[in-house]
Amino acid sequence: MDEPKNKKHMKRKTKILLGVTLCVCIGSGLLYADTMYGSGKIKEIFVHMDKSNQKQEKQVPSHVVGEVSLDAGSHAGFAVFDKSFLLCTKDGAKYYNSYGDQKWNDTFNMTAPSVVQEGKFAAVGDMNGKMVRVYHEAGLQYQVQLEGNLMQFALNTNGYLSLIEKKEGQYEIKVYNNKGTLLKGRIEESKGIYPIATDISDDDKTFAISYVDTTDVYPIGLISFFYINPEDSEQYTDSLFSSVMRNNEVVGAISFRENGILAAVSDRGIYGFDGKNTVWEYPLNNTIDYISFQDKNHIVFVLGEGMGGESKEKTGMVYWLKNDGTKDAFFENEKKISYLSAWEDGVIIGINKTYLGLRHTGNMAWKYQATQDVAELIPMEKFSTVLVVGQENAMICNMTKDGVQPTQQQTTKKQTEPEATKEEKTKEKQSNNKQKEKQPENEPKDKQEKEQNQQEKTETPKQEQ
Repeated sequence: MDEPKNKKHMKRKTKILLGVTLCVCIGSGLLYADTMYGSGKIKEIFVHMDKSNQKQEKQVPSHVVGEVSLDAGSHAGFAVFDKSFLLCTKDGAKYYNSYGDQKWNDTFNMTAPSVVQEGKFAAVGDMNGKMVRVYHEAGLQYQVQLEGNLMQFALNTNGYLSLIEKKEGQYEIKVYNNKGTLLKGRIEESKGIYPIATDISDDDKTFAISYVDTTDVYPIGLISFFYINPEDSEQYTDSLFSSVMRNNEVVGAISFRENGILAAVSDRGIYGFDGKNTVWEYPLNNTIDYISFQDKNHIVFVLGEGMGGESKEKTGMVYWLKNDGTKDAFFENEKKISYLSAWEDGVIIGINKTYLGLRHTGNMAWKYQATQDVAELIPMEKFSTVLVVGQENAMICNMTKDGVQPTQQQTTKKQTEPEATKEEKTKEKQSNNKQKEKQPENEPKDKQEKEQNQQEKTETPKQEQ
């Protein structure tokens, strides 16, 4: 299964069909390869948002500490660097040291800008367009101008860029260093074999490409590994040193992890590859509704419906996998999840317009009730402050002032129920006091005091360890 694929598939030069996109079918649900979500840690994230059409009056809650206005239809994307952030729209990029403190701006014209962040670097690419611009905190690092159309792109932590370009009926894969110098270029014309995603290792030595091979009766997921540096690739044709196949599977996304392992997800499982072998695999009996590689230490995903009646796991379960493929934590939810993003300090899930911030233990840190449609939530400053991106504005919200107390972490890493907000507890206490005032005068005083003491113990909020 891990032996290299017949090399004729990699050497044949034929034209690519025009209808291929970056969408792949995972079980019964579509997952979209979307490069807007950064903080990097990932090059592709499969995220689908359910957006309400209901219009509500704009409200500014007391926990909002800053607000950035956005033009409707601006396709705004953000990259966050602790307190600093980069705002990208179709008209350009602006870098803020903090809210209200703009450091620099760069103008450009893009139709559909998407943002990828990796470490201290961020890239803005015009999807189906012809431009990618890579930024550092000091400003523009370099620009890549394409002759064809941009289909997918990725960064590593050192600012190296890889991309897939569709040009004149064929695909080209290109790799650039952090100065914008083209290091590698591949033309993919193999009939029936389409590149889906690419990624670069953080040691700047290798890059990987995920293909779908449709030349057989059943599709084949093919991942090929290439050396970047000439000194490493002298003994290999076209710098290709290894390929891994998964029969009857479509590999939708790939991501190099912090330990150098390449993680991949298909419609049948999640895998870890060391460049030559499958070092671990996590079989799936459910479809995956959402999956995120954004945090390089965890793979986080939401289970969908069971496949073929084989699964005993609940729909909506959120699982954390470590980079060795073992489960690290879980969160159980009764309602359908409509949003997922994973970050260095935690995970955010959405249930309609209610959003929960979860620690990597599976315990809830905060709860946010949106009053308008939300496009994405990006943590700032160690997960306690969050950038909430809407359609007309982006709000910087201090979640520790949202009225929700953190839950107590459990060493078993099992899911905990969210505690009541301070406001809810105050109302409950007032209600209890009113009930006590109505109690019969002949009720023993010591019994009332005992019940009151018991109530106060119950209301004492648990602090997160």
